[in-house]
Amino acid sequence: MSSSATMGMSKQKAQLVEWAVVIGLPLTGLLAPDHRGTFFLALLVGFAGLSLTVTGGGALVTWWGERRVGRLQGVRRGSPNVAEGLWDTSVSMWVAASLLAWPLWRSWTGRPIGLVWSLDEAGGWIAIPQTLLGVLAIDAWLYWKHRLLHTRLLFAFHRGHHFYRDPNGLSGFAVGPVEALLTFWPVLFVSHPKALHWGPLYFALVVGFILLNLYLHCGSEITIVERLLRPFRLNTSVYHNRHHANAEVNYAEAFTIWDHLCKTSERDRAERG
Repeated sequence: MSSSATMGMSKQKAQLVEWAVVIGLPLTGLLAPDHRGTFFLALLVGFAGLSLTVTGGGALVTWWGERRVGRLQGVRRGSPNVAEGLWDTSVSMWVAASLLAWPLWRSWTGRPIGLVWSLDEAGGWIAIPQTLLGVLAIDAWLYWKHRLLHTRLLFAFHRGHHFYRDPNGLSGFAVGPVEALLTFWPVLFVSHPKALHWGPLYFALVVGFILLNLYLHCGSEITIVERLLRPFRLNTSVYHNRHHANAEVNYAEAFTIWDHLCKTSERDRAERG
């Protein structure tokens, strides 16, 4: 699966699909049986919260990373594309907020959701390993989603992220609307009252995912962070930066285990010659 084959869906058709996602996804709130205004309020609140944390965090990481000596791809030769990163991340967060609005709407209208704050309500201690297994399953999906987006048919929906060949913090979540939908749809699980999630662990994982993604795209190496992440097979800035430099290797998102199992890491490619 190679990004070099980019002659699949035309750019114009891809843009139509992406605008359909941007406009159509929030309009699903019209399907709510009641309190539709609450849904759209939840959408705006969610978008504001995500923009503050993700877009704001990306801006801070970019400010820090651009001042670092010894960046992974050397001295930046062109623009860091800050304006483009802000726009693309904001659109991505709009898609995420459109999904987040559903569990918020259910909660604000008194309906049960799957997020609970007591470990007993979540099913006891067994909820912890179950959640961690769920993380591995979702990460497997993210890996295959990423590889599929590098196929001829779907690369038009991912090409924008590789506009940031030398990434910075603002490019971490700077993905197109279709990719954002494919990435963030699991938030809908929280809407289901039988899909129990222990709140403290769930939010710790969400925050961890955001921080990891910002680090993966910071363009620099923090030695102690690299040493802490690698034993757990977690992705690192050094590892993921190679994917931006060479889009045909290192597809891993959170964990690198799928690259190793599927032989798609840069090292595996080098060994195959």
